[in-house]
Formats: sequence, C-alpha cells, structure tokens
Amino acid sequence: MDLNPATILRGRYRITRLLGQGGMGAVYLAYDLALEHEVAVKINHSINTDSAAQFINEARLLAGLRHPNLPRVIDYFLEGSSQFLVMDYIPGEDLKSLVEQRGAFAPEQVLQWAEQLGSALSYLHRQDPPVYHRDVKPANLKLTPENEIILVDFGIAKVADASQATAAGALGYSPGYAPPEQYGTGHTGSYSDQYSMAATLYNLLTGQKPVDALQRVLGQVEHTPVHVANPGVSPRISMVLERALEIRPEDRFATMDDFLRALSNANSNDEVTRRSTPQATQPVYYPPPPPITLPGP
Repeated sequence: MDLNPATILRGRYRITRLLGQGGMGAVYLAYDLALEHEVAVKINHSINTDSAAQFINEARLLAGLRHPNLPRVIDYFLEGSSQFLVMDYIPGEDLKSLVEQRGAFAPEQVLQWAEQLGSALSYLHRQDPPVYHRDVKPANLKLTPENEIILVDFGIAKVADASQATAAGALGYSPGYAPPEQYGTGHTGSYSDQYSMAATLYNLLTGQKPVDALQRVLGQVEHTPVHVANPGVSPRISMVLERALEIRPEDRFATMDDFLRALSNANSNDEVTRRSTPQATQPVYYPPPPPITLPGP
C-alpha cells in the first residue's frame, strides 16, 4: 500500500511525502489536521504473525516512554491490511548520512551526543521491566536543528521480564554495531546496548564503520582502537570505548551509567591535561656565528 501525497488516513493525518522505506514498510511525513503539526507515520505492509507482533510491540514500548531524546507515540491504528504507527516527526538528518558527507566529528561534539544517547539508554534500562533497544547505530540517531540527537526505530527492541530471561520482539542485528551475543540465540541485555553505543561512537569519531563482532570472534578481522584510527582521540577516551567493545559481556562496564561515568571522567582528565600543558611557542632562530678568519703565517 503506497500512500500518495494528500492521502488522508483516519480522517486526520494528511500524507505529505515519503521519508524512507524498507522491506516490510515505510515512513511518511504527514500533517495532523487535528493538532495542526507535522508527524511521522510508520506503516507496516506485512501483516504476518511475527511482523504484526513486532509492530504492536514497538507501539506499546514507545507509548509509555517520556524522555527528551526519544520519540513519542501519538497514535496506532489498522486500516485495510496495514498497521500504522504515528510518532513525533524528528526534523534533521541521521548521523550515518552526516558521517558519510562530512567524515569524523570532533571528540568534543561526539562526547556531548554520547551524554544524550547514554541518558536515553539508561532511562530505557531503568524501566520495569527493562527495555533494550538492540539496534543503536548512527542511522537510528536523528540530529535536530537544536543539535540534539533522538534515538529512533524500536523495531527490534526487547523487553525483559523480572528475571531478564525471556524477551519479546523480533530477532535482528546490524553488522558492525551489534555485539556477538546478538547473533543467533544469545542472551542480550543492557550490555548489548552498551556495545552498540560504543561502536556508534567509534564510527562518529573515526568516520569508519566498526568491524563485525562475529568476525572478531572468529579471528577473521582485527579491531583497531579508536585512538589508532584517529590520533585526535585521546588514549583515555579510547581505553573506555575499548572496554565497552569487549567481546565478552562480563568484560564490559556493569551498567550504562558506569560507562557514561567512565567517559565523563576520561574527558575531564583530558581537559585538565589540556589546561595544564603550556602553550607551544614559536621557536627562536639565531643566525650562525661569522666564520673565524685565522691570521696568516
């Protein structure tokens, strides 16, 4: 079901244009005639048991969340053979596109975004039951005109029960950003989002896509530390990211908050070092001494 501009859904949402599409559906920009503002309308074309459950799971997850770096769900409905999810429209480009256009970003900027992203993920992990996004990557981070990032696309998010042993939601992963445990039937948790966030920061700091985690496990590729890939990143920051990118979940930070504190402390120490390091001065050059003339015999 392709939606043409000016199509009105549910007597309320007037389609403006297509924003993006994938195998199972698409996202449109629309105008909410009731509240008179722009919204994003996500449509699921594939109404089979798994995809329908995944879609309604995303709607229910987002409906109860309130955080400045997460989108809000406004409406959910069925029309014909399709499901529709109406969300906040987030203006701006995604960080994947910006990295492809501009290359790596300055560490100071990336660390500001890391605070925002980490705050959103920590909020998700504190829910009862906890929510794990499981698809953190630059393509799912929208940068607003106010220089704030919004974490979008909860299509493969997972909800843990009280024991964190069962999950709802679809299986899936993004190579380069998914941790090893997300392949196959491994257990995922807050430590999985931590790995994906660190991989995302790696891309933003280096302009390079991180190597695939499964290939790392199999010894097929070698991971290059951030400060080696980009000498402009301090070894302190690099060391924190390396721990969050460990293959084994137990070798990463215990919580997202611990990861954020480590990043903040590393950045603070870098600032102290920068302030205490004397400014380089221009070298002073002295003319060579005149040649010595020896007296004759």
